[in-house]
Amino acid sequence: MNIEASGQNLEQTRKIIGISQKDLYQAVNVSRATYHNWVVGKSEPSASQFFTMLQVCWKKRNPESSPAIFSQKINKLISLETE
Repeated sequence: MNIEASGQNLEQTRKIIGISQKDLYQAVNVSRATYHNWVVGKSEPSASQFFTMLQVCWKKRNPESSPAIFSQKINKLISLETE
């Protein structure tokens, strides 16, 4: 995976959805510096941290949606099923 591109995607998605950096790095219990390192491509989040950030973004974008729908979509993504 291209770490730099991954960090840029994270930052673009965050901005589009309207979530602050602080909301994301606090959701995964990391420092501002660690989050910054992800954004600039010095490191990347663990799968668990990435999944948590996806959940935060999903809730912000779909406040009325059920957590079960999020889980179904993630399970389809993981299993590479098509709709």
